[in-house]
Amino acid sequence: MIRRILSIRSTGTGPGNFRNQGFTLVEVLMTIVLLGIGMALAIPSYRDMVEKRQVTNGAEQLASFINTAQGVAMKTNQVVTVSYSRSDDDDWCMGAVSGTTACDCTQSNEAAADYCKIAAQPFILNNGHAGDLELMHAMNGDGSYAFDPIRGLFMDLDDSLTVELRSPSEDFRLNLVVNSTGRVMLCSDDSEHGVPGYDTCPVVVEEAEEQEL
Repeated sequence: MIRRILSIRSTGTGPGNFRNQGFTLVEVLMTIVLLGIGMALAIPSYRDMVEKRQVTNGAEQLASFINTAQGVAMKTNQVVTVSYSRSDDDDWCMGAVSGTTACDCTQSNEAAADYCKIAAQPFILNNGHAGDLELMHAMNGDGSYAFDPIRGLFMDLDDSLTVELRSPSEDFRLNLVVNSTGRVMLCSDDSEHGVPGYDTCPVVVEEAEEQEL
């Protein structure tokens, strides 16, 4: 009997010892408040991470398409002409074709003479293929340019292409710039809307001269 009483006292499992089991209402409320604060802090960070990834993925898809067209021109020793069109953020396209005559990247009939294809294979990228590219905000250029098959340069050195992608909140913006050498550069207009890992776009000479005036 004495051993039983000592055992109860040492382990705290006596009949009336229920005070330490479960949580009080105050503890539950404090837990809910702390969880709410944590979620409020985490949601904006998660949104930023998703939007950065969307803008980056979109720009990299465009860069890959253009680099592939340039590579095909040099590999096959043929001129490859890239064409592009945009009427809205979610209505745009890019296409490529062998030769100096631009194809129509909006053309959906594969049998049409102006359909974008190389070696009988479709060579098109549009909003239907790339969901992230509904972020496309602008596409500046004269509609097409051709790659020289020897060095991969633009056949017309006055040609250029600039594409701007913006996240849904427009907090993050990334430009794709293709210069006359055929080189693709990804950069941000300014540090305020920059995407980590990408530099600010260099100021174009003409723009710098206008600013000086």
